[in-house]
Amino acid sequence: MKVSSPIYFSIASIALCIVPTVSGQRLPLAPGVTKVCAISFSRDAKRPARVEDSALACLQEAADLLKRSPDIKLVLVGTSHPLYDHAEQDHGMEREGEDMTGTDIRFSDVAAYRAINTKNYITHWLSADPARVIPTTDEYALGQSVIFYTVPTDANFSRNYTNTTPINESTCTVKPCPNSIEDVLTPQPRSRIGSGNFATASSKR
Repeated sequence: MKVSSPIYFSIASIALCIVPTVSGQRLPLAPGVTKVCAISFSRDAKRPARVEDSALACLQEAADLLKRSPDIKLVLVGTSHPLYDHAEQDHGMEREGEDMTGTDIRFSDVAAYRAINTKNYITHWLSADPARVIPTTDEYALGQSVIFYTVPTDANFSRNYTNTTPINESTCTVKPCPNSIEDVLTPQPRSRIGSGNFATASSKR
């Protein structure tokens, strides 16, 4: 279809703006899947995938659920938004390796980094079992969030019960592991929320 009127682009932009910023997995959820909570990534424009201080209550709730219930796993669903996450700025396009500062993330990786950074926080600081936390993205959802779901304990990299896309982590903890020639992502560590200690998770390993 040929479109030449600028009105079309204005309407499209308005439609994009009014999409809810926390979307995630559409209903109905699969049997055995329950939404726990969601955390926002809307406040730090310079580090769009950094876990925010406001996330602590949800993070703690999810970690406690894992400890209390050995028959579940967690699926983390990362989302991003081309408008609010400034896809037009083309961050990271001149870079070949990963940016561990979190300030030069390609828009195409923002949702994935949000999910793996969230996993890194709850596994390192809140002692969640990394084999029971599956980071994923939902490319059909627009948002600036990571949404937490509990899923049955047989969930894995290939079958996570949410129909979301699993992320290839640099350290494989969720089996089966990805092919070694595939691209992987490394979490960008942060300090413990409220600790006043600026040592990062990676430096303490």
